[in-house]
Amino acid sequence: MADACLSAQVERIARAVRAFLEPRWVEWHQREGDPAPRTISQGTCGRSSLFLRDVLRAEGLMAEFVAGTPGQPGAADQGFRCGGEWCGHAWVECGDWIVDVTADQFGDDPVIVTFIGDRRYRPGVDGSEPQYLERRARVARDLMANGRPK
Repeated sequence: MADACLSAQVERIARAVRAFLEPRWVEWHQREGDPAPRTISQGTCGRSSLFLRDVLRAEGLMAEFVAGTPGQPGAADQGFRCGGEWCGHAWVECGDWIVDVTADQFGDDPVIVTFIGDRRYRPGVDGSEPQYLERRARVARDLMANGRPK
């Protein structure tokens, strides 16, 4: 029963975070001059997952940022499994749960809360360039400081 309660709480928070982030994703794409993305969440998983982690922690939950980038030395199969291949991706692990607010960029549900061990997810190495690591950390900090979902 405790797992079901935690799952419901985590899913409620994840959906609120997704709704909070959607208008910001549009701004991010416009500011960065991105061509029309396939989905609104495309390319936002790192920043979004760091922010989700921070919101979950602010709610008193233990949460960790997790990523995987295929093709990294020593571990090719990592990230998110979509269409028979592994794609670079970031998500959050909270207790026994994987929490993902940007899975729709791979044609899956917009918000996924699933048990750790779901075969679509394999943690590994975050292959992002250092400047992107710092930028997304700054974005998550700024979002937490300037407002977050209710």
